[in-house]
Amino acid sequence: MLAIEVALLTGRYVATAIDDRGRAEWPPHPARLFSALVAAHFEAPDPQSEDERAALEWLEQQGPPEISAPEAAAREVVTVFVPVNDTSVVGSLDDEAFTVREARAELDAVRPKGGKPLAAAEKKLAKAESRFLDAVRKAIAPVPAGKEGKDGPGKAESLLPDRRTRQPRTFPSSSPSEVGPAVPRIVFAWPSADPTPGQRATLDALAARVTRLGHSSSLVTVRVRNDRPEATWIPDDVGPGRAGDEAVLRVVGPGQLDALCEAFELQADAPGRVMPASFQRYVRPRVAGEANAPATRFGDGWIVLRRRAGPRLPSSRAVDVARTVRKAMMASYGPGAPEILSGHHASGGPSERPHLAYVPLPFVGSEHADGTILGVALVLPRDATRDERLAVYRALDAWQRQRRDGDEESPRLPVYLGRAGELVLERLEEQASQSTLRPATWCAEAASWASATPVALDRNPGDLGARDPRKEAAAYADAEATVATACERIGLPRPARVTVVPAAPLAGADKARHFPPFQAGTPPLQRVLVHATLTFDVPVRGPILIGAGRYFGLGLFRPLRGHG
Repeated sequence: MLAIEVALLTGRYVATAIDDRGRAEWPPHPARLFSALVAAHFEAPDPQSEDERAALEWLEQQGPPEISAPEAAAREVVTVFVPVNDTSVVGSLDDEAFTVREARAELDAVRPKGGKPLAAAEKKLAKAESRFLDAVRKAIAPVPAGKEGKDGPGKAESLLPDRRTRQPRTFPSSSPSEVGPAVPRIVFAWPSADPTPGQRATLDALAARVTRLGHSSSLVTVRVRNDRPEATWIPDDVGPGRAGDEAVLRVVGPGQLDALCEAFELQADAPGRVMPASFQRYVRPRVAGEANAPATRFGDGWIVLRRRAGPRLPSSRAVDVARTVRKAMMASYGPGAPEILSGHHASGGPSERPHLAYVPLPFVGSEHADGTILGVALVLPRDATRDERLAVYRALDAWQRQRRDGDEESPRLPVYLGRAGELVLERLEEQASQSTLRPATWCAEAASWASATPVALDRNPGDLGARDPRKEAAAYADAEATVATACERIGLPRPARVTVVPAAPLAGADKARHFPPFQAGTPPLQRVLVHATLTFDVPVRGPILIGAGRYFGLGLFRPLRGHG
C-alpha cells in the first residue's frame, strides 16, 4: 500500500475546473499531484536523479488512486482586475526564441538523413536566427528623435503598477470543512501498490519538496504516510452512482512522465498550457447494504451549453439545434471524428453502442414555462471510456477557441440555423440559476416521469387517430408497448404503466404535432411522435432519453416530484 498526504496550509485549495473556468476543482485531481511531483523533481539541483525518475515511472503505472477528501464549500467567485505584464517597451523575444528552438530541433532530427532535408532545415534555422537577432537589435536600439513621447519614457510609464491596463481574472477555490485537525488533508492511496523501501523513501523525499498544488497561492506540504483513511472517492468504470455522487477526474497512466516532458518542450512559451492526462470516473463508496436505484445508460456528468444570444427557439426546433451542434463538434474535432461524437462506425454504419447525445433543454414543467430552448446538454454514456471523454473535451475546446477577428469576449459557440439566424451558446461557468440547465433536474430519482419532448417510436403503432375505437385502442396499446421496450433498451426496468397522451403532459411543452417529421434508421423511415408518462414500481435514475431520436433530444423525460 502507498498513501500520499497533501495538507492545505492556507485552509483552501485554489484550482480551476478543467471544464468550467468559473468553478473550483474538487477533489484535487490525481494528475495534479503527479505533475507537482514531476515539477519538484526537475526543480532539484540534480534533476537527472535516476532514483527519482524511476520512482515516478513506477508511480504512473499504479493506476488511479482512491481519494480521501473532506467535504468542501466553493467560495463565491469574485472577478478581480489584474495588471497585465506589458513587454511592449523593450519588445518580446519569446516568439522568435521559440522559433529558433523549433528549427534547431528539426535540424537535429534530419541531420542523419542529409541531402535536401538537411539543407532545407539549415536554411530554416538561419532564417529563424536572423529574425531573432533583428528582434534583439530592435529591443535595445535607442529611441528615434521625435518619438520619445510614443516609444520612450511616456510609454515606459505605463509599466508602473498604477498605470498598467488590467484584465479580469477569477481564482476559484474550495474551502474544506473538516472536523479535527486545523489543517485540511487530502490522501491519495493505492491499496494494491507494493513499493520497495527505496521507492517509498525516494517518493517521500520528493514529496517533501512540493510546495503548492494547483494555483501558486495554494500552499501545501506533502508526505508519504504508512496508513490510509477511509476513501471518500473511488475509481469506477461501470457501476452507477447517484446524481452528485460522481465526478470525472484527470489521472495518469504509463508514459505520463514522458508526455509531460514532451508537452513542456512544445508548450513552454505558449499560453493556456494543457496538462496531458486521462479521464477516470470516480464515485462515492456506497453504504453497506444500500441499493442502487436502476439507472439509464446515459450519465449525469453533463456538459451544459447555455444560450447566450440569438433567437428564442421553441422545443419543436430541438432536432435542428441538436444536429447543428453535432456538426460543429465533429468539424472542430477534424478529420476522423470518433464514434463517440458521430454515432457511426468508421465504415459509415450506425453505432451499436451508446454514444454522445446532443440534447436541447426546453423550459418546461413550471407555471410560467414556455418551451423555449435555454441550452444544450452534451450527455455522455455512463460507461464512456477515458479516450471517449477526452475526444469530447478536445472537440469542445477546439470549438471554443474559434473566435472571430477582434472578438475579445469569452469563447462563444455559434450555431448557424439558416433563416432562424445564429444561436450563440457558451459553456456554463457557474451553478445555473435556471433549473432547466441543471443536470440534477433531469437526473434525479423518481418513480413517475413525463415527456418534455415527444418520443420517436421505434416502430409504427398504426393509426392513433383512427375513427374506429378498436383500431385506435390497439394503436395506443402498441405505442405504449413500444415506449416500454424503449425504456428497457436504455437499461431501465420495464415500466409498470405507460400512458401515451395526445397533449403534452408538462406545462410549456410543445405538442407532438408541432414537431417537424423525424426520420431515422436504414433506410430512413418517418417515425411517429408521441408524448407519454411513465410509472415504475421503484424509483429510477435519469436521465431518461428514449426512442429513435434520443441522441437528438427527442424522448427527453423529466421526473415528476411528489409522485414517488
